[in-house]
Amino acid sequence: MTQSLQAQVCLADSTKPFSAGAPGALPGFAPNGFAEFVVDSEGYGLVLCNDPAYCFFDPVIAGNAFSEETGLGGETFWFLADSVTTTTGPAAIDALLVMGVEAAFAVEEPTAGLNFPFTRLRTRIDVNAVGQYKLEHPWGERNFTVSSIVDATGRPEAKEINETIDIEFRPNAGGQRGSIGPWLRWTAPGDPGYVPGEALAPAGYLGDGPTTPHTVVGSPCGRNHVRISATNLAGTAGLAIDPGDADGDGSEFSVTNRLFTVQGKLAAFTSTPLNLPGITYSRALLPAGGTETRLNVFAEAPSTAIVTTTNPNGGADLTLATDNTGRYFSSTILNVPVPLAVSVNAIAPVFGGTLSTASKPVTDEVNITAAQATCTIAAPKVCSLTVSANSSDRAAVADGGPTLTLTFQNQTLSADVPLTLNSLSVLPAAVTVRSDKGGTATKAITVVNQ
Repeated sequence: MTQSLQAQVCLADSTKPFSAGAPGALPGFAPNGFAEFVVDSEGYGLVLCNDPAYCFFDPVIAGNAFSEETGLGGETFWFLADSVTTTTGPAAIDALLVMGVEAAFAVEEPTAGLNFPFTRLRTRIDVNAVGQYKLEHPWGERNFTVSSIVDATGRPEAKEINETIDIEFRPNAGGQRGSIGPWLRWTAPGDPGYVPGEALAPAGYLGDGPTTPHTVVGSPCGRNHVRISATNLAGTAGLAIDPGDADGDGSEFSVTNRLFTVQGKLAAFTSTPLNLPGITYSRALLPAGGTETRLNVFAEAPSTAIVTTTNPNGGADLTLATDNTGRYFSSTILNVPVPLAVSVNAIAPVFGGTLSTASKPVTDEVNITAAQATCTIAAPKVCSLTVSANSSDRAAVADGGPTLTLTFQNQTLSADVPLTLNSLSVLPAAVTVRSDKGGTATKAITVVNQ
């Protein structure tokens, strides 16, 4: 019996999303009904890979009119990477990890209107010893317990670890979150892990398809490998799944594979993804009198991008700071009135990446500090709801500061002053506070005495 105990991703906010479709005026769907392309958070856009020299895909089905018209078989891939790991010895393993972004159908043969695009993370491992097995892959990790390697009749089982995670996605539905992304791609000179003398990816492709195992880059946490480690069932001693440490990773209780076959055909264009989670301002009261106003710009773009914004005080454009994980930020003291909106530019040197520009209105930030209701125990139940909130703009309303409104019953709030609504027979699940400076916040209420 095999049990999946735990799954983790290597980033706190899950694997970075990719988008499907086409931005701007470009069409989002190809004539076959699938997304024209998919783009990962690093700016690599992929079209369906159907070049026999560098791609694995199902051939056209003769006699199927839709298949013949669109050139699609049962499954075609935007992205596909495989890792095969085999060891020897009493506790040997034979592992296959399949990672893909696939175009298929809800039925076996291509059928118009039954398009089924999805991400796949498939794990199949034959083991020769019961124990606890940990799988680390480029986007996270999974843990499995194998408590038996024979079936009910005593015959040896195959693929004691056998798990497939398929997650459907749809074009033009915003960022897609699955088990895959950003894409892996063959290393080149200058990349971490590149082995001198390794071939370069064919022009216009992430790799040469199912042909050549190769070192890769692209893991959002720098884990450009597959590693499997094992202990006994109690977790007190390691299992020698790699006796003699044949792979050289420093332990016979683990095996590390840095080679993947990779396929992916680059789109003819590659835009630089750019997202603006927020552009906000704050105004603080200074101890000596007066105020200090700051403009805060938050952006998301490929980790290789240069992200800039116009200096609101004039002068040279500002370059946003980055933590090299795709997050960008700047905070500037304003010597001028708060602008109505701010534009941000991003460009990533990824296969001719193009400049992207996005703008967003400048708002304050609203913080709901309390949302609590108390209710009588006896029927008929009567409740009181208390809400307090504030804004990043600490100026008084008389001095141009914000007016805060509790949308429930359209009540005005004073900053940090609790507002209590009594004699309520029905409570909302959450409350929303809006500022006339554009900020908004929502918080679930806590109910006591019920």
